[in-house]
Amino acid sequence: MTYQKIKASHSVELLVFLIIIFSSTIIIENSKIEDEALKFEPDNISGTITLSTRDAMNALGLDESSQTGAIAEINLTVNSVESEGCLSCNSTPNGFQIEGPVEITNIRNLIGGLGRVEGYLKITYLKEYAKANFIGKEWFVIDWNASGGKELDSYSQITFIHDPPVWETIDRYDASFLEVNNLEIKSRTGPWLLAKVLTKHDLNIQGCLPNSLNCEKSFSPDINLTKTQKISEIPKIINHDFVINKVDINKSTVNTPSKIENIRNIFELKNESENHNLWCDNYSNDLIAIKSWEIDSESSRIISPMSSWFKILGLSSISFFQTEGVWTESEYENAGCASVSDKNGKLKVNIIFR
Repeated sequence: MTYQKIKASHSVELLVFLIIIFSSTIIIENSKIEDEALKFEPDNISGTITLSTRDAMNALGLDESSQTGAIAEINLTVNSVESEGCLSCNSTPNGFQIEGPVEITNIRNLIGGLGRVEGYLKITYLKEYAKANFIGKEWFVIDWNASGGKELDSYSQITFIHDPPVWETIDRYDASFLEVNNLEIKSRTGPWLLAKVLTKHDLNIQGCLPNSLNCEKSFSPDINLTKTQKISEIPKIINHDFVINKVDINKSTVNTPSKIENIRNIFELKNESENHNLWCDNYSNDLIAIKSWEIDSESSRIISPMSSWFKILGLSSISFFQTEGVWTESEYENAGCASVSDKNGKLKVNIIFR
């Protein structure tokens, strides 16, 4: 299987893998470690993650020619951010940005050789409040740049438009964790995750990747991270570069897009449609394929892949209540775009992978 096919078929796994890293930035808030006089926020996440599953390896560009078990060492800085320049916003989006170097070692190929890859990871999450406690839009961006060449790089951008806005409730993530004692909390369901208090504002986070067969919880965890905090700072200002444009294409192609096929398969789709409602970023004339499908309105499904990890991250509102509408998907030479629109043609979800 070629690298491009690997990358296309496992784009979702990159999100899952990075959300696990993200979990350590939120878990401190559930531990109720507070200072009465000062407010604190995440500062740094460092440690190791053993890529014990095929999905985790593929997520960082390590295909079937590499054995599972490579080790990712991370050193990520966390900052609260606000974005400026959003032309479609009524208020200033805010959120956080996590970025820093990632070094992957112990990469073993099928004949026993060892290798390593260095890269730089930047993750951005933003939300715009329509009014107090109600979110109107959300953006989630992952930018992975590897030293091994452009073929290992990946960029993922997801936009959610909530109409009507969704309620951001207070303490909505408490049910995701069980307080073992005053110094430890652990996940109730899903992959095992344990947070231990080291000092008043530092945590050690251990856990298992989804579907990991070799992870033995605290005896041999896949995830071993240390998370530190700092006194809350004024948010860093970033440019709002998450621009998408409506693409006018009236006719389907013979070929079926495949770069975002895994996400498409999460939805309950039925008949093909010529009602294309597509948004993308810097699309060009190198269109390879485009098709649309009607969304099954009788399913009444809630589409929320890896919802427990999104909740840990603080993104539980990133979900789609499947209603009547259209899924439109396009594929270009180096990118894929998909949009979910409602029955009135209004954009609800937009996904870009490249």
